[in-house]
Amino acid sequence: MTHTWSYKPKQAASFVGAQLSSINFKPVIFMVLGSGFRDAVKDWSALLNIPVAQIPSYPQPGVQGHGANLLAVRLETPSGQKDVLVATGRTHLYEGRSAFDVSLPVFMAHELGIRNVILTNAAGGLAAHTPTGSVIAISDHLNLSGHNVASSTSPAQFVAMDGAYDKTWREQVCNAVQIKTGVYAAMLGPSFETAAEAKMLRILGADLAGMSTAQEAIAARMNAQKVFACSFVTNMAGDSSSDHSDVLKAVETSMPTIRKTLLAAVEFAPL
Repeated sequence: MTHTWSYKPKQAASFVGAQLSSINFKPVIFMVLGSGFRDAVKDWSALLNIPVAQIPSYPQPGVQGHGANLLAVRLETPSGQKDVLVATGRTHLYEGRSAFDVSLPVFMAHELGIRNVILTNAAGGLAAHTPTGSVIAISDHLNLSGHNVASSTSPAQFVAMDGAYDKTWREQVCNAVQIKTGVYAAMLGPSFETAAEAKMLRILGADLAGMSTAQEAIAARMNAQKVFACSFVTNMAGDSSSDHSDVLKAVETSMPTIRKTLLAAVEFAPL
């Protein structure tokens, strides 16, 4: 019997891989862009643009600010030329998707032979060092979503998550761009955190609150992929005046820092 968790990523990878091979494109990095992050790569010239609606089994993003394409981008960095496969958006658990669905692009990347994953998201700040407008490298996460993609496999996998976010990679990016680090709390969403929930998250040790990323990071670690992740802080968690339009506006105002962070993450990706 063919299991969905193994068949669907292979099916998606077979389709994407054939198109990448036709242009001799060999990605070493898979990048997922969070809310509003499409503009961060608008100056990157794509050798190939694949609408995800064409990819078998691939989940289609349905939230404002999320793109629905895979871009094959060849970047020149101080450390050399690198081929990067960029997902311009993602799906979320709160859209009624399973943990496997939201993680399928990372499993697909593994099937394509990609061993480095860059994850981005918009998040609410919870600490003094995570003010609105800052970019924060994720050092660890609290998965408080009530879901875990490692239970999607048959049998379920026991995945070691210590060091889930690669320390050396993170430190190199932080030193290059001068950004700080924080612990990300992954909530189910789509409602923003109440003041009491924000207080709880601070007590638990979280510096950031969001609605994505953790499942993808778990999926990456299931396949021994290395992960760099960062959040752009769009609001202070627990502030009831914030809405999704504020998220997108905040991302736009700090786009130069976001772009520098993504380029540094590509430059220092382990090979």
